[in-house]
Amino acid sequence: MSVRKVILILIIGGLFMLQSPIILLANRIEPVILGLPFFIFWNFLWWAILTLVMYIAYKLNWGNQKTE
Repeated sequence: MSVRKVILILIIGGLFMLQSPIILLANRIEPVILGLPFFIFWNFLWWAILTLVMYIAYKLNWGNQKTE
């Protein structure tokens, strides 16, 4: 599997975790992680993962195809 496909799968998976009904599973106040309710921690965690994936994609020059 190419790096491009892995990055695309990670981006789609991360967005799915933030926007799908799965987020209702995280809609809890307890447990408190790092002083944050679990729901807020869930959102920050997936935001951080997606930011890291986008940074890696940028550094790998993802999406910048050179035409010859």
